[in-house]
Amino acid sequence: MRNDSRKTPEVKMIEVDGVEYQLIDGRLYRYADITLDKGFKIVFGRIGSEDVLMNMLNRLLGTKIRRLEYRNTEHPGMTEDERFSRFDVYCEDEEGNAFQVEMQNWSQKYYHKRAVYYSSLVLLDQAEKARKVFNEQTAKGSRRSWDYDYRPLFVVSFLNFSNDWTTRKAVSKSVPWISTYRYSDVDTKDELGDGTNIVFIDLHGFSKSIEECTSLEDMWMYSIKNMRELTSCPDSAKGTEIEDLYRKSELAKMTYEQRKRIEEDIMTQNDILNSIREQLEDGKLKAMAEGREEGLAAGRAEGLEQGLEQGLEQGRSAARKELVMKMLAAGIAVEQVAMIAEMSVDDVLKLR
Repeated sequence: MRNDSRKTPEVKMIEVDGVEYQLIDGRLYRYADITLDKGFKIVFGRIGSEDVLMNMLNRLLGTKIRRLEYRNTEHPGMTEDERFSRFDVYCEDEEGNAFQVEMQNWSQKYYHKRAVYYSSLVLLDQAEKARKVFNEQTAKGSRRSWDYDYRPLFVVSFLNFSNDWTTRKAVSKSVPWISTYRYSDVDTKDELGDGTNIVFIDLHGFSKSIEECTSLEDMWMYSIKNMRELTSCPDSAKGTEIEDLYRKSELAKMTYEQRKRIEEDIMTQNDILNSIREQLEDGKLKAMAEGREEGLAAGRAEGLEQGLEQGLEQGRSAARKELVMKMLAAGIAVEQVAMIAEMSVDDVLKLR
């Protein structure tokens, strides 16, 4: 469990060569880490960042958005366990097309299904708005009812973890790290035309250096993934739409509360990652010891293999439980803990 000073950090800003940096866990940061939840929401989801978000979506998705408006990011869940679902960033363009955008750092086996589920929540939001309009028209004498003609919607997920299913079908594409899925006929591949777009943007699979970035699409991907390590806006981004991303992400220009939220997020992730490393190392050592003992006692080579597997499983189980307890103690929502640990909400609650 983190101590009180970890829960309420004292935000420290340090000036080096005329540039202000935020000191977090012994490291200096000039820009917000937008691969983490709080940094992503503050940079892309606050009033005044509409143009940055719009330019990013237009460049990476090929859309032609001219204006964006933020909407409520909290939506009622569909089950008793999931009382609400909170989107990172949720907005609509001037035509009513909906965009739900989020950053995902932790691997989840069925994340692709979660994205489809989120698309249904976006659809429900549109339906609620449409029904309200038609109810108002009905009150004025109109007999029309909503005919399910909802606007196109985009669920856009930046994935910052190793995965196979998001990119395995896009090897031959010119932009292999962006995959878009739509409902279509199995045989003819004709699209259903309902306007649902599930988009996975594979940050982990993007490995270009700054010298290898030859397009604005490349520069967006590079900047989002690597900004936390940078101390200045790259020369190749200056004078382009991406320069505004660096201005909006500069910690020195944010409020004290925004910087504190970002610091808490980085410290929490560091705690979790350190815990994972420690538990994995402990699990490996325990597995090796138990596997060696069992293998020697049985006098068979397969005994060693079996003992190692059993020890690894015990180590993984203990590591998962310890990780869950640390995340709950750090104040992370139960639903988020369940997703990270790949457990059910009920199983997480039993450990509280």
